[in-house]
Amino acid sequence: MKKKYSVTGMMCAACAAGIERTVKKLEGVSSCTVSLMGECMEAVFDESIVKEQDICSAVRSLGYGIYDFGKVPEKRKKKLTLAVRFILSLALLLPEMYLAMGHMVSDAIVPHGWWNYGFQIALTLAILCINYAFFVSGVRAAVKLVPNMDTLVTLGASVSFIYSIVIVALDASTHTVFFESAAMIVTLVTLGKWLEDKSKKRTGRELEKLRALAPDTVTVERDGTENVIPMSEVEVGDIVIARQGESIPVDGKVISGHAFVDTSAVTGESLPIELSEGERAVSASIVTGGYLKIEAEKVGEDTMLSGIIRMVREAGASKAPIQKLADKISAVFVPVVVGLALITFLIWILATHDAAKAFNYGVSVIVISCPCALGLATPVAVMAATGRGAGLGVLFKNAEALQKLATVHEVFLDKTATLTEGAPKVVFFEEYEEGAKAVAYALESKLSHPLARCIADYCEGGPDGECVEYLTGMGATGIVNGERFYLGNARMMQAKNVKFEEQLFTYRALSEEGKTVLFLADDKRVLAIFALADTLKEGSRKAVEELTSLGCLPVMLTGDNEAVARHIAAEAGIPPYDSCVCAELLPEDKLRYVRTMREENEAAKKGSRAMRRANYFVAMVGDGINDAPALKEADIGVAMGNGTDVAIESADVVLVNGDLGALSKAVLLAKRTMRIIKQNLFWAFFYNCIGIPLAAGVFAFAGVALNPMIAAAAMSLSSLFVVTNALRLTRFMKK
Repeated sequence: MKKKYSVTGMMCAACAAGIERTVKKLEGVSSCTVSLMGECMEAVFDESIVKEQDICSAVRSLGYGIYDFGKVPEKRKKKLTLAVRFILSLALLLPEMYLAMGHMVSDAIVPHGWWNYGFQIALTLAILCINYAFFVSGVRAAVKLVPNMDTLVTLGASVSFIYSIVIVALDASTHTVFFESAAMIVTLVTLGKWLEDKSKKRTGRELEKLRALAPDTVTVERDGTENVIPMSEVEVGDIVIARQGESIPVDGKVISGHAFVDTSAVTGESLPIELSEGERAVSASIVTGGYLKIEAEKVGEDTMLSGIIRMVREAGASKAPIQKLADKISAVFVPVVVGLALITFLIWILATHDAAKAFNYGVSVIVISCPCALGLATPVAVMAATGRGAGLGVLFKNAEALQKLATVHEVFLDKTATLTEGAPKVVFFEEYEEGAKAVAYALESKLSHPLARCIADYCEGGPDGECVEYLTGMGATGIVNGERFYLGNARMMQAKNVKFEEQLFTYRALSEEGKTVLFLADDKRVLAIFALADTLKEGSRKAVEELTSLGCLPVMLTGDNEAVARHIAAEAGIPPYDSCVCAELLPEDKLRYVRTMREENEAAKKGSRAMRRANYFVAMVGDGINDAPALKEADIGVAMGNGTDVAIESADVVLVNGDLGALSKAVLLAKRTMRIIKQNLFWAFFYNCIGIPLAAGVFAFAGVALNPMIAAAAMSLSSLFVVTNALRLTRFMKK
């Protein structure tokens, strides 16, 4: 069984790692993944061996809350917030600092002896009680042998407080006390957590914008009467009314009305689109002008909006492969730090016989060490990137796809509906007899064949045809105004003995470009010639150019014939080499191409040292059922949002509005994200490599040393740095 849970109370990567280790130890649990940023846990377990309540009990025993995913009760929000905890702590810390350090200004302004120490003890105890959550979590984690950041805070503050109590009881006149350090540690850590929490919430701002697009109430028409009902009461089949300025709450078909709608929040498309009767409307679109009646086909959790929110949330909670190293280090970080602090204390006490100095350095090591920065380096950037991607019309299903897309090398592109519009269009028309368009309309408007509908739409109108029939593999024939006409391919013309030598040059030229050529003729001569083709999407050429500039090699894979493939490739700017244009392929052929390239890349990575350092990945872009196997086989499968459900399900990335141009944005966003993750990881490692020796007094000979208060401030700032750095992704491609 695979189940997802919401987990509350996690403060750092060590918390998440501790939960993972504890749950994995349970017999019957095959895997467990905990997301700090997503505040969730996904476990795979055998119900016949371990019960669900056993897993929940294991998590609760560590001091964390666990609930069904997305169902955290409201009462959890009634506890003291980090902001309130900090304000109360600061209010008590100021008089504490006055009592502890006032004598540096003048002995006359502060009380002395037990009056001074009594007030300091009372104020420090009050501050520690306000922030008791650190101690509860830290002690529980230590008892369960999965220490976390709260364990370090608990050790630093409690040891400082207990040491000071002992010194006061013995002889405070000859030793330094650290009451203010204990109070300052928890106050500054609370401040850092508060600022960090505020910053992390900004990473989900794009998601919040999407959620806000779902209205609380909806206007529906039932039994001819308009009623305003709660969003939760809308049902499939309801007629929903959307007016100017309102958000469309459902996915469905427009049954009447006409309007311009802004779909930018869902698809990333900057310009409004026009909707009228018979067209599809999607949830979260804003009606900028007009009025629509929509028959609801998908409501609630089934709408496109809900699907996007769900996908972005899951992607933000997933782990990128690059995070594995940080997770391994975080898992052993706290025990190592405690060991280093003890070694520091022993070295200084043996070298100087000064207990206060040794204690100062030992506690500073505990306090300055920060597994948070290491743990947040990757997930906060992933969450910011997936949220921003949603705003650009790009949905990442997991963090691994985001990481791989940053180093994608080959991009295999399906032709139909990916590079092209996916529907035939009249691209050439030449008339040899006046009124030919009207005759063509009379014949084709009677048929349901895609090419017939295409010509009927192009010709716009005409008389009614009689006795119209479709001749398989050739075209249509019928009577118009009492005369028989034919509209079909060269085979039909030859079968009906209609000569088209005068049009032969045009026919061959158009055919060589991969166009479908149809003739309109009567019993004697050709009256007009039509050329139909699946045309290149607007922006496809620019998209290919952008991918090429990003170091991606575009390769077309299509089931269409060679001539069509070559022509479309030339228009799209794909290199004309045989290796870049592959035509007349079956689904299994596309799968084979993708698999072969992946195998070649894997072999190359095992070759030279330069290639071993590179991670070249293969992406497949498609929209149809026939693309699904290749999408699944590729390192990164990219589906067009207007494609089939099977293709979307098989892909790792979805381009919501079906615009290939969004792929280059996705690649660029992935590259930017990986650069920021590497910056964050470098800072987290660098901070601890420099901070711990500094706190341990290694540079004391040069007059550079820390005390626990400064160490606490430095620890908080390190976490804030990686979060703020990752937040730059929320501004990606914003004007």
